[in-house]
Amino acid sequence: MATSAKKRLDLQAETISVEALIRETKRGLIRVPDFQRPLRWESEDVKLFFDSIYQGYPVGSFLMRRAYAPASALQYGAVRVDASESNTALWVVDGQQRLTALAAGLARDKEMPVTPDDPWVLYFDASKQVFHVPPRSGNIPTTWVPITQLLDASSLSEWVFNWKHAKDSQLRKSVFDAGARIRQYEIPLYVVETGDEKLLRDIFYRINDSGKKMKWEDIHDALFGRKSDEPSTLSGLADELMALGIGRPSEDQLLSAIIAFKGLDATRSISDHYRRDPDILRHAVSEALPALRQVLIFLKTHAEIPHLRLLPRSLPLFVLTKFFGLYPEPNSRTINLLVRWIWRTLLGVKSIDERTLLRHSLDAIKGNEPERTMQILLGEIPRTKGTGFALPQKFDARATDSRIILVSLSSLRPLNPENEKMIDIADLIQEHDLNAFRKIISTGTEATHHPSNRILLPPIVKGVRKEIVDLINREGPDSRILRSHCIDKHAAELLGAGKLDEFLSCRGELLIEAVESFGSRLAAWDMNDRPSIKYILQQTGEEE
Repeated sequence: MATSAKKRLDLQAETISVEALIRETKRGLIRVPDFQRPLRWESEDVKLFFDSIYQGYPVGSFLMRRAYAPASALQYGAVRVDASESNTALWVVDGQQRLTALAAGLARDKEMPVTPDDPWVLYFDASKQVFHVPPRSGNIPTTWVPITQLLDASSLSEWVFNWKHAKDSQLRKSVFDAGARIRQYEIPLYVVETGDEKLLRDIFYRINDSGKKMKWEDIHDALFGRKSDEPSTLSGLADELMALGIGRPSEDQLLSAIIAFKGLDATRSISDHYRRDPDILRHAVSEALPALRQVLIFLKTHAEIPHLRLLPRSLPLFVLTKFFGLYPEPNSRTINLLVRWIWRTLLGVKSIDERTLLRHSLDAIKGNEPERTMQILLGEIPRTKGTGFALPQKFDARATDSRIILVSLSSLRPLNPENEKMIDIADLIQEHDLNAFRKIISTGTEATHHPSNRILLPPIVKGVRKEIVDLINREGPDSRILRSHCIDKHAAELLGAGKLDEFLSCRGELLIEAVESFGSRLAAWDMNDRPSIKYILQQTGEEE
């Protein structure tokens, strides 16, 4: 029996000049969907892109879908477009970064900044025929031309007429030539007219499964994002979760957490999962939202991690999302055991491959008995304490050990020396980010890079060291405020006497004690890990 041939995709192929592309964009006839990935190009990417156009190099093609578009306010960097309703708008499927670079770079209404205020601030050096990102000093050579001047030929002529180098024929020629090359550059454009979302997803997947791949979280948003009251994109989900006061989860963290929530292998790419089932992650963001809320509240209130900036590893986030997704109401005993599991994982797992541990932990979460699952999870990690905690040689706010130290300092409930009030660590980090982890001694020897020189404090005008010394002089070395920052009487005396290296050495020992105390309390190494009495009785009854 003969089979009919598959219908060929109706794809219009044409080219469009940069000048025409910007014109259509400013008219609101070219749109970027809300679910497109966040802009990731940096200044260097934009510079290389414009240089490629100037040199006549290929810069890839645009793939767009012709469809209805409502009236909307559009934003391309600093460029705002008030777009009217259109039945024939072109929606970008592939090419968002390039379109934004062209529109935000060439179509600014205001003067080009003289400092790198955003990634699209760019100048053309007429003397050397190269593009430059301006220096932070704002000192722009007079031969540099803002790329905003290159878009319109008549405006460029007027600008050159008033330019300092207007009488230099070589420089004039260089500028006019650059403008023509940019404006007249032709970019391949493919337009598809279809309402078949599955077909669009397949096209998108194939484009982004070769060459320089998009990040996993971006592919999720482009395939499954949609307009809704509930978040459907990872960015929207992160914004929603930020309201819980524990910080904004990164989008790559959220994607792995959602993949785990759906019962999939969180160590594999979204492309692998999409290939097996194109709809597996549809609606996953809104479905995972309740579980993720529980996870973040649990981390803050039970695991005593005040902010995601201090989460030493992301692994617990992924495992907990699947756990709370399957068991939304664990009993108090299971909650306590989950805390032990987290801190034993963070403090005790050093030689185990993290990807393997993640797979095994996620595989353990199944069935309808959370207490049984909890026992299996605890069996995947060491039950006894290993060697003692060792301070790293240098503080690094991204590193596991440094974050463990910061969480331990947070557990001391540090007080503000200026008003003696307890510092809200989550608010402190949210407002000051890395500046919340301040140096006590701002300059000095290599020892000042050590974790023992860090303290959780808001910015202090006169400096941390002077504030502490003033406090010592005012209240004495045995201060409740200083103890809340892991500075005992002996350490305070050393700092007050100006013995800085001795102070840092002493405080380093105090930090180790703080970590050991905090870790022992939450990891509960020596405690019995039995499930609840109720569960034990149920199991005994079943056996009888």
